[in-house]
Amino acid sequence: MLRALILAITVLFFPNWAFSGTLKGQVIYSGEDTFAAALKTGKYRKVCGKEIPNEKLIVKNQKLKNVVVYLQGENLGGEPGSFVLDQNKCRYEPHVIAMMKGSELVIRSSDPLNHNIHTYSFENDPINVMFTPGAPDFNQEFYEPEIIKVECDLHGWMTAWIVVTDNSFHSVSDETGSFEIPEVPPGKYTLTAWHETLGSISREVQVGEGETSIDFDFTGTAPQVSQR
Repeated sequence: MLRALILAITVLFFPNWAFSGTLKGQVIYSGEDTFAAALKTGKYRKVCGKEIPNEKLIVKNQKLKNVVVYLQGENLGGEPGSFVLDQNKCRYEPHVIAMMKGSELVIRSSDPLNHNIHTYSFENDPINVMFTPGAPDFNQEFYEPEIIKVECDLHGWMTAWIVVTDNSFHSVSDETGSFEIPEVPPGKYTLTAWHETLGSISREVQVGEGETSIDFDFTGTAPQVSQR
């Protein structure tokens, strides 16, 4: 009796929790890794180190990192959040951020040298801000879905990407190529996987209760010229 009552309350007040599903999968790439060479820092090596890892295409055991996987469709909402982009050891951390529209980005610098963060956007207000050592955080909200490139005008190897989505149902693949999107309302949606170098792949997916598995294979896709 008690169990039935708890289930009824859950269905009434938290319907997505009662009947939602989880999307899980991996992103695969077995093509040629043409961007593996580390980037030289030149005169900044005392602070940055001699080399910076090239993050344009990170593949380990044919598993692809930093792929944004996001859902599109009806009845998908969520809550905006707050995300941090740090300038640390002459790199942007993290390299890729996915956020729902209306979310806040907190930009900071942990480095003892100057940086200039510069975003290239069409739908949201661009950012072009100088950070000196010890500078306060810079906060900005993004209200329109789009893919935004981030650069440092002072250090050409520093790049990052901000992917602003319509809803909160998204994920970024980790070093094993794995992604997970929990608490998805049952329904039919478009699931898109986007990578800064390899472009995007879209699939139709039917989500029900429990787990739904779907993988993306970028093998055979040609590297693209990044937008700016």
